[in-house]
Amino acid sequence: MDTLEAMKTRRSSRSFEDRPVPKEVIAVIEDAIMHSPSGSNAQESHFVIVQNQEQIRRIKRFAQGVSGKPPVLVVLCSNKNEALVRGGVDTLEVLRFVNLGIVASQILLAAQSQGVGSCPARSFHKKSIKEILGLPEEIEPELLISLGYSNEKPRQKTIKSAKEVISHDKYQG
Repeated sequence: MDTLEAMKTRRSSRSFEDRPVPKEVIAVIEDAIMHSPSGSNAQESHFVIVQNQEQIRRIKRFAQGVSGKPPVLVVLCSNKNEALVRGGVDTLEVLRFVNLGIVASQILLAAQSQGVGSCPARSFHKKSIKEILGLPEEIEPELLISLGYSNEKPRQKTIKSAKEVISHDKYQG
């Protein structure tokens, strides 16, 4: 599937089949992470790919935004210290979140291109997730992405018209 097709067809999956995601697909996700750009080339993020079902069960207890029984969770984390050292105050305060948004998009599209459903979630108890994953003090979990084979058909997407969201040369709302 090409990139534009992945963008057009991707929807959040909140219910998953009871089957593992193959290691070849995990390798594609890892590739997407490794090749994702970061502002100022700060590369201050860290990622924990969780496939152990007991570990996922523990995480889900403190992550109300995670639905179903995903076979994989990707935990996107930021490193405040490294953000400051590698990119300065702007990276610490803003750019690290932009960078995480970029890599999250890369993960979602890579998964879609492999026929794997996904769903990002921000609703979770940070301190508990941090403890479960054994994250050091400077590493903060920021986003969870569920991955797995969807067992339900995604809802139809409705989108506004282009003229409602896109202007050329100056605002034309």
